[in-house]
Order: sequence, then structure tokens, then C-alpha cells
Amino acid sequence: MNIKVLGGFFKKEIIALLRDPILMMAILIMPVVQMVVLAGAITFQADNLKIIMDARPNDVMMNQIYNHAIGTGLFIPVNADKIDPVAAVQGGMADVAIIAPDGGFTHDVAQGNAEIQILIDSMNILKAHSIEAYLRGIITKTIVDATGTELGTPIDMNVRILFNPQLDTKFFMVPSMVAILVFLALLILIAVSIAKEKETGTMENLIAAPISKYDIILGKVVPYVAVAFLVMLLIVIVGMIVFHVPFAGSWFMFLLAFLVFCVPACGVGVWLATYTHTQQQAMLGLIIVAFLSLMLSGAIVSTENMPVVLRWISYINPLSHYAYLVRSIMLKGPDWMYFWRHAAAMMASGVAIWIWALHRFKTTLR
Repeated sequence: MNIKVLGGFFKKEIIALLRDPILMMAILIMPVVQMVVLAGAITFQADNLKIIMDARPNDVMMNQIYNHAIGTGLFIPVNADKIDPVAAVQGGMADVAIIAPDGGFTHDVAQGNAEIQILIDSMNILKAHSIEAYLRGIITKTIVDATGTELGTPIDMNVRILFNPQLDTKFFMVPSMVAILVFLALLILIAVSIAKEKETGTMENLIAAPISKYDIILGKVVPYVAVAFLVMLLIVIVGMIVFHVPFAGSWFMFLLAFLVFCVPACGVGVWLATYTHTQQQAMLGLIIVAFLSLMLSGAIVSTENMPVVLRWISYINPLSHYAYLVRSIMLKGPDWMYFWRHAAAMMASGVAIWIWALHRFKTTLR
């Protein structure tokens, strides 16, 4: 081994690295950012669980159960005025609904035979398990405290796990993978394609041609939207055939959700390409953007359990809204109000991203 030659190569590579600020930031700064986000985002404790109650105003024991649940800090109340509990869970407004019997829970406990119905949204399996365990403990403790003795009254907790009764993890993961892989396909194909044009020098030829920058961008985006569409269909079909994942919603809503999501996703790909000049830089940028978007999307880890700052970031993350939409359409069959709520958020973020991307495209590629 020639130490002098090795030293020369070492010096050359370090100088080349220092001359590439994008690469330096990706190597030195972003791992720290990723660690902070990862440590703050991933938690297996389920909290901020939205709860709704259906009971008579004078049902003392039901009110005690509800107030005790809120008092734990694990549950947050949902305004129950004129909202059907089943519709609240169906529409994603509540994670769980507790429903008293017709005669009143307090009355039935006094009679020695009580029943309470619990409806749980199981689209997130971790939350579903936690909700049932939390409420069983809360209901038992409330009755014991009210009667002053150990639980002697038979309590029938009629727990209904909605949308995924078997609590099968595949029902959660397949829709999540649809959203994730569509996003990655658009990001990789668009960003790397534009970076390749700049690296090989053909981008200058395109700019010099008698076409507008919008023609260039559309030419780089539209073909890959078609490819991502095929990727999405393939994943859904495989998930339904191999893993028996149901499809409860509307195919039209599902396809419309894909088209709406393409607006911000393609914008991110073009925006990322304006900061890179080589395919290597584009791939490094992809790793950073895809990692942060994924961790703050709720596709794998529930966003409700994150710190407030990260939770607010997840609200403007288009992948977060698309993941919720895909999962809801496949497992629930949501109404159009639920769809437009998430679609509007994706479109708003998409417009902001495209304004930034088009400004950067003009200034960096002229």
C-alpha cells in the first residue's frame, strides 16, 4: 500500500466534498435532523384518542366514565351535539364511541345487570388495542368507586371493532404502502429525470428550444404520473388478492384521491430537482425528503401521538392526508365530506409547493 497515494486520494475526496455544500449538508446536518424527528415521532403509547358518548344527560355513571376517560389525559372529547356516534367513528371524527343502553347505564347497574357498547375504529391497530384496554380499566374502576365494593355486578362490555375486526396488521399496512410507494415513485422518477438532464447537459438544449418551461415540466411530470398510476393499481390488486384486504369504498373516489395527491407529490419532485445538479445529489435529497415525509405522515406511526410541533407539520404534509384517504377508502368507505376535507388540504399544500418549485425552476435553470 502506497501511503502517499492514499493520502493524495484522501485529500482529493475531502476537497471535493467540501466544494459540494448540498452533499455536506446531507451528510452532516440531516442525520441529526432525522434523529431528532425520529426520536420525537415514534412512540408506542396511544394518546389523544378522540372519544364520543351517547347517553342520557341524567345517566350519572356514564358521565362519570366519560369524565374519567377525559381526565386521564389519554382521551380528548368530541362535541356530540347532533352527531351520531357510529357516523362519528365512520367519518374519522372519533376513534371510539361509548353507547349506554336504552334504559340508562346507571339504572342497569343498580338492577344488577349492565351492558355498555363500545365502538372502536381499528384502522390503527395499536390505537384499537390501547382503547379497549384503557376503557375496560376505566369502566371497572368507575363502577367500583361508585358502589364502594369490588366489582360484583356482571358488566357486558359489547366491544365492536369496526373496519378491521380481526385486527389484522395487513389491513393497515397495505393501504399505507399504496400511499408510500406512489409518493416514492413520483419523487424518484421526476427528481432523478430532471437531475439527469442537468448532469448530461441536455437541459440547456431544452431551455434553448422554442418551448416554455411549463412544457418542459409537464413533459417531465405527466408520463411519470401514468407510471405511478400503474404502480398504485398493481399494489392494490396484489393486496386484495394475496392479503385479502377489502375495498369498501368508491373506486372513483380512490382514483380522484390519487389525482389530487399527484399535485403536491409532483411539485415536491420538481422542487427537489431545482436544488440538485447531479443524480447523486437527487438521490440524497430523495432519501432526506422521503424519510421526513414518511415519518410525519401517519402511514406507519400515528401522528396523534407526536409532539405538538411535529403534529402541526404532519397536518401540512400531503402524504399524511393521502395515507388517511387511501386507508379510509379501502377499509371504511367514507363520505364525500371526509374526502374533500383531506383533498382540500392536499391541494392547498400542492399550490404552495408548486409556486416555490416554479420560482426555483426559473431562477436556477435560466
